[in-house]
Amino acid sequence: MTTTTASRILLLIAYSAAHSAAASCFTRLFSFGDSITDNGNWLRFASTPGTDASSAGPVTSSPYGETFFRRPNGRFCDGRIIIDRIADALALPFLTPYLAGNSSQDYAHGANFAVGGATALSKDYFTAKNLDDLFTPYPLQWQMAWFKNVTRMVATDEEGLRDVMASSLFLVGEIGGNDYNRALLRGRSVEEVTTYIPDVVAAVSASLMELIGLGAKTIVVPGNFPTGCSPGYLSWFQTNDTAQYDSMGCLRWPNHLSELHNRALNAELTRLRRRHPGVVIVYTDYYAAAMDLIADPGKHGARITRLINLLGTVWWAAAGVVLRRRWDVQRQPPQVQCGMNQSTVCSDPNAAVSWDGFHFTEHAYKVIADGMLRGAYAVPPIPR
Repeated sequence: MTTTTASRILLLIAYSAAHSAAASCFTRLFSFGDSITDNGNWLRFASTPGTDASSAGPVTSSPYGETFFRRPNGRFCDGRIIIDRIADALALPFLTPYLAGNSSQDYAHGANFAVGGATALSKDYFTAKNLDDLFTPYPLQWQMAWFKNVTRMVATDEEGLRDVMASSLFLVGEIGGNDYNRALLRGRSVEEVTTYIPDVVAAVSASLMELIGLGAKTIVVPGNFPTGCSPGYLSWFQTNDTAQYDSMGCLRWPNHLSELHNRALNAELTRLRRRHPGVVIVYTDYYAAAMDLIADPGKHGARITRLINLLGTVWWAAAGVVLRRRWDVQRQPPQVQCGMNQSTVCSDPNAAVSWDGFHFTEHAYKVIADGMLRGAYAVPPIPR
């Protein structure tokens, strides 16, 4: 028996023991994270009086939201995202973005606290590293504060709070990717950024322990995606050194960074499970889910496509060698960003994997969410 197999068996045993303490039917869903999960908080923040409208970025413009909602709606996607699929699976309505709600009724089925660009670490952490100029003002600790505001609306006493916590599903993440991205895209070395991992994981763990302390019984914690396979990274860090790429055309070093993060996160989740045996803590492997999709997109009725430009197009001369002809790239001038008039969109986003170079299409998110909900990428399985 391999170590991995033994670990999975132990987790399934732990899941069975803890499942009786977890709600069998979730009445609310609460979500924390960044642009992978944001369904409108960044849009509302950027639209507040006194905020520079240009800081909102492309998510406020077409073609974002075109596939399902037929308009920009705050999701960094052409349509629905993973959290929407989870809500559907639980027979819950789409979550209200925290900044869009005003009363307890708005949060009757939960709330989404995720904000595009959010980090696990605080502003002070990045200020100390001279990286605060790219900071989104709603890191994970702020999102936790928002959550406490909501609990005061939906629970009038301690007993009510216990009921809310026990009957809710919590999705914490994906979070941490921007902690690394902001530094790497500013030219910091991967060696330096790797040293952030313990601090990022500690910040995530602190939020998990806070939720557990309040009475949470079921928490889902996703790992990071293989950023070295994203067209944005492939464009930004393009090199003629073919040794930097794996057999699928993904950059090795960003993927290794994601793997290191995920290992550290998994180790921390194992520690928390041992400390809190009455809580179901699910790790969802976004990395494996994305790699399966990238390795064989045709299996899922898709192709790997970069739909619209974000940080400069992939170098065409290198595409045949470096990208192994795996990326069907939508060509346009490098200075054209998503949502600009000159940007172009493939005719069928549902046949594509990558939406804007950093985020996936609705179809890709559905494939990932379906696998996650079936248990293929979730250890232990998510209770339903």
